Amino acid sequence: MSFNYGPNYKALVSALQQGGTSTYKAAKDARQARGLGVSPMIESLGEKIDAPQSTEQAVLARFEKVKKDNETLKDRMKELGIEQDPVTEELEPPLEDPDVNTSGDIIDFIAGFEGFAENAYDDYGQLTIGFGTPATSADQTITREDAMKELSKEVMKFRTIVLEAKEEFGYDWSENQIDALTSFAFNLGQGNFNKLLTGDEGGLRGDEEISEMILEYNTAGGKVLPGLTKRRQAESDLFTQGYNP
Repeated sequence: MSFNYGPNYKALVSALQQGGTSTYKAAKDARQARGLGVSPMIESLGEKIDAPQSTEQAVLARFEKVKKDNETLKDRMKELGIEQDPVTEELEPPLEDPDVNTSGDIIDFIAGFEGFAENAYDDYGQLTIGFGTPATSADQTITREDAMKELSKEVMKFRTIVLEAKEEFGYDWSENQIDALTSFAFNLGQGNFNKLLTGDEGGLRGDEEISEMILEYNTAGGKVLPGLTKRRQAESDLFTQGYNP
């Protein structure tokens, strides 16, 4: 059995293949040939085609939509308790996350998460500069080279704190575990590092519990920050997985 389509339907098929204004007209003619009115969907199509829009207007409209979508996304993130970085006002860390499995360099690891600041800034009540090291005054400035030197000094200080805890409490930490805890202590201070090891009860935690508890320290000012969440995950991974050769 074969079907023979009338001229209106043949015109409609041809118009659909061509697209544009002819599609609207063919669809309209096909319905009217059968004594039917023009559906709202087809009328809507016709309105869009009959109201030409310049390329410039279309591009501007698209940018406006993207802007509104971004604003909606930011509002939604705030509802979830995620804030922008207080210094850069970005929702992501200032640099790409270091590859914790291949880096093997704790200085670069920490610098990658801290980002570089030439001028002193307030970091939740602590005056900071360079790669997250203490500043001496609010108007202090620093070069990238000097900032790396200061970072190295601070890292060695917190690495010593970690090594002393290792000896005092009898932990058998590997180099990558020491690096992970050095990054943690550098970022959060000796007090939080001690709390990570002992908890609220005062008893020593094992390595598995330490790696899990590292992830809990991802808030600042009472808010979850995406940069801290990624940093804690990287430290936990470094603590448990180590560096690849």
